[in-house]
Amino acid sequence: MLKDVLLDVVKHTNGLGFIEAVKIEGTTSETTISAMDVDRTVMLYGQLHNAVSEFEGMFGAANLGFLNWLLNWEYLNDDGSALSVVRNERNGVEQPEELEFKGSAGSPWFYRFMSGALVEEQLRTVRFKGADWNIEFQPSQKSIQLFNNAAQGIVQFEPYFSLTTNGGDLSIGFGTGQNSHRGDLIFASNIQGELTNTFHWPIAQVMAILKLASSGNCKISIANVGALQITVDSGIGVYNYVLPAKS
Repeated sequence: MLKDVLLDVVKHTNGLGFIEAVKIEGTTSETTISAMDVDRTVMLYGQLHNAVSEFEGMFGAANLGFLNWLLNWEYLNDDGSALSVVRNERNGVEQPEELEFKGSAGSPWFYRFMSGALVEEQLRTVRFKGADWNIEFQPSQKSIQLFNNAAQGIVQFEPYFSLTTNGGDLSIGFGTGQNSHRGDLIFASNIQGELTNTFHWPIAQVMAILKLASSGNCKISIANVGALQITVDSGIGVYNYVLPAKS
């Protein structure tokens, strides 16, 4: 259970290629995750379906690439391996301090968590107060694949895409004008709602997020104030990626 949760969190953060640290807050009833990339293009707010008792408290996980390596290294993940959370008191509050990995050889390796105080100093995340979503829908697997194929080709020339609605169709535009490489595609049809403003979002980040999505586990929400949210349900947790628009 613990290893599955950690693998899932790492996949939906470090696996994107632009998030290296997360803030984890746990109570007896819920475990939440928040993060932000260095450039502040993506904010992540997630919650596990089941609270993890070992994660009670507030702490951080940095160097997620190293954690991913530990979780997959055969030496520490054989049939006789064990994984546990070491908890200790920090500044008068008990919280997770490190992970102990032990393979059948019995030689432990340790991954250190960030203290709550250090998290507040170094992993400050913007509180997203929510938005009135003008459009919400579940994209098809075909549409997700179509976006990723198009994005892979154009992202080397154009970093952003735009979204527009027309007669119930949601269209994605690539390229910035007549003097650039450009093109568009219909991403979804029979959409309820309308976009009244034209905003732009980063192709690379959205492409990375949608690669985690599949039909039925993804929802896209768009607000005319300039916010895009992609929600991915992994089965272990729900991850909400919020991207402020570039006007």
